[in-house]
Amino acid sequence: MLKINRNLSVAISIVMTVIMFVGVVILAFYAPSYLSFLLDEGGALGGVTPFQRAFVYIAVYAVAALMLSGLALLFALLLLVRRGKVFTPAAVELIRYISWCLILIGVILISLTFCSVAALFVGAAALFVGLTVRVVKNVIEAAVFLKEENDLTV
Repeated sequence: MLKINRNLSVAISIVMTVIMFVGVVILAFYAPSYLSFLLDEGGALGGVTPFQRAFVYIAVYAVAALMLSGLALLFALLLLVRRGKVFTPAAVELIRYISWCLILIGVILISLTFCSVAALFVGAAALFVGLTVRVVKNVIEAAVFLKEENDLTV
């Protein structure tokens, strides 16, 4: 299996995070025309009420905002990793906020199930990843506590 060093891995992750951030911003600009196409009578999700249409627009932009927030937090976390500050309270806080972004994205997507069954599955996947990140946060938080305790004993 291909093994790359830690610094290169972190650099690749930072570049991919920036690319994804830019991609979400670009997609946010194209969202109105694409959503309009999907929500029209002839579109894939045609036949929605005006209230549902407004809800879809709000949900899509809420998900985009949460994605941008999560990516910014991930970028900050990667900068901490690059400096070797992994087991710190700051890293735990960033992971906590990233998990909440993912959980909220999952909830919002599940609420869009009236438009598409795929939203249920994608939302459930986002919830699962959010929960997994939350568990990782708890593990790192315990490691931070043990590290601080060991630092005090020495």
